[in-house]
Amino acid sequence: MTWRETLEGMKQELAEVRAQRERRVAEDEAGLQKEREDLLQMIQTLGIEELLSEINSTLLDGKGEIETIVGWKSITDEFELDTGLGMNGDEPDDDEDDTDVVTTILSWEESGDMEIAVDVGLSDDGIYLQINEIEIRAEREALEQGLIEAFKDELEL
Repeated sequence: MTWRETLEGMKQELAEVRAQRERRVAEDEAGLQKEREDLLQMIQTLGIEELLSEINSTLLDGKGEIETIVGWKSITDEFELDTGLGMNGDEPDDDEDDTDVVTTILSWEESGDMEIAVDVGLSDDGIYLQINEIEIRAEREALEQGLIEAFKDELEL
């Protein structure tokens, strides 16, 4: 086999490998998108922002602020989506643990900065729910009780 024939053969193999890789990446992206949609649906179902708003209006007379941070809509991800490159210039960065989380924060000033942070994210075990880094069951009743405890802990009641 000549040099040119070898290269032509490799070119065909390379095209097949690239096509398989693109299919796998597309399948992974579709799966991740579905998991993220499920995560957002859970946030809506649990009513996290509404519960924090009730705490703010009832216990803080509306003096607190509520902020929601969607991890996968970060600057790093936008760069990767636009260029197909990671921040290191080659493959997209694999920081899935850091980005697949939505954090809703109620913060207020009361003898210092206070906050209650509710994280809903994806892990290898599925969707998790945390209040101030303490994992709780992903159920409305557990969320309500956890928020009350977190508020009391913040004020050291």
